[in-house]
Amino acid sequence: MRRIYESRALERGDEPFTPSKADDDKNSRRTINWDAFSHAFMPKALRNRAIDVSVTTNRDTYELGEPVRIGVEFRNRIPFPVRLRTESPNVWTWAVDGFEAASQVPRDVPDRLDAFSFSRSERKRFRREWPQRIQVEPGEWESVDTGTYTIEVAIACENAEERGLTDRTEIEIRD
Repeated sequence: MRRIYESRALERGDEPFTPSKADDDKNSRRTINWDAFSHAFMPKALRNRAIDVSVTTNRDTYELGEPVRIGVEFRNRIPFPVRLRTESPNVWTWAVDGFEAASQVPRDVPDRLDAFSFSRSERKRFRREWPQRIQVEPGEWESVDTGTYTIEVAIACENAEERGLTDRTEIEIRD
């Protein structure tokens, strides 16, 4: 008795629901780019509200010189894919008291647009560690003093604050 996989019974090409080699092609007419679809048909205000941005630290108070562990999370709150256009290939940024990536030195980032894409209900998590120093020159860092510092995270898009695509938290450094 021949087994089904030894026969040609599964190789029918006349049935409309049988996958074909053309269906494997990314540009197939049956394939939908859901990121592009949602970007084209979902209003910008809804896309902004769909993404939740949060930044946390493992504690609120740190000893002077102790590294600060930073957790960043971006979450798509809706069950549809969402894509946000960004002003940079670095789709999100973090800053300490307004210094991006804890640095006074401007970063060389290509001047081109990009996109931050989320699958439906997707969470993206990142970790950073701030050693309580600010870069003042290339290769030169200065330790910070005791006090209160604000750590901020934002999606790299125009008017991120107004669009609700930022979050911040404060920490205290004690001696």
